[in-house]
Amino acid sequence: MSRSPGALLVISGTALFGTVGTARVLGPDDASSFAVAFARLLLSALVMVGLGVVVARRHRRGSAAAGAGSRVVAALLRSPVVWGAAVAQASFQVCFLAAVVRSGVASGTLVAIGSAPLLTGLAVTVRTRRPTAGWLVSTLVGLLGLVLLVGVGDGLGRNDPLGLLLALGAAASYAGYIIASGGLLRLRQTLDSSLPVVFTLAVVLISPVLVLADWSWVASVDGLLMLAWLALVPTVLAYALFNRGLRHVDAPTAATLGLVEPVVATALAVLVLAESMTPVQWLGAVLIGAAVVLVARLGVQPPAAALAGAR
Repeated sequence: MSRSPGALLVISGTALFGTVGTARVLGPDDASSFAVAFARLLLSALVMVGLGVVVARRHRRGSAAAGAGSRVVAALLRSPVVWGAAVAQASFQVCFLAAVVRSGVASGTLVAIGSAPLLTGLAVTVRTRRPTAGWLVSTLVGLLGLVLLVGVGDGLGRNDPLGLLLALGAAASYAGYIIASGGLLRLRQTLDSSLPVVFTLAVVLISPVLVLADWSWVASVDGLLMLAWLALVPTVLAYALFNRGLRHVDAPTAATLGLVEPVVATALAVLVLAESMTPVQWLGAVLIGAAVVLVARLGVQPPAAALAGAR
């Protein structure tokens, strides 16, 4: 496959990621973010595990497939980075789904996804104590964009302080997953085998919500449609497209193509949810995008595989 079809697969996956916020806001108002995150992770994990079993059986026969699968799972469960990735995955789901409800889809997505590469660069810079010029410039541009986006005017979302904190929490969780994914790549396991394990562990981590949350929304049509969309389209299908594209696209290119996600999220917020943006906030959104491009081209690069890991 050529680079162009690979890029198209990455763009398709990230475009589907951009529908998460709108799907959540169009869902039941009485569904808690913890409950939605748990249900999405659970259904996604079940589908991923089922698909993994089918694929394994196509390549191996009977007990051989089961034995090989058990060894892979056991190896992944012994790795601290897998557990770290699961914590980051669970935290991102809860924070992001809550942020888009409180702050609006456009601002919540732009802050969460736009800040994540900058926070990743900060974490790596603190660890190595060698800040790059590209990262410093990217950070300044991104911070200016965030100030313009959430601190000026009455457009775009509701400028809710807690919503902003939740979006930043989602960004920090995403950054944590990116860093953990550096270790995942060294485990010599494919994304197809590691993602179901990470998702399953994330489900276990937030499983107390089973007895604490109100689940009446699951019986509604809106609730079922929201859950089915979140689990199957911007999760299972999006990961399949994105990960396949990563076989043919390098990390800087994938990071830049990832800008499709906030663009799609913002477009849906404006066109479907009637969220508004002032000219100053549009400028802030453009600066956030420019900062991510600079991170991708000049600064600290996340592993390409991590870009699909925490949506």
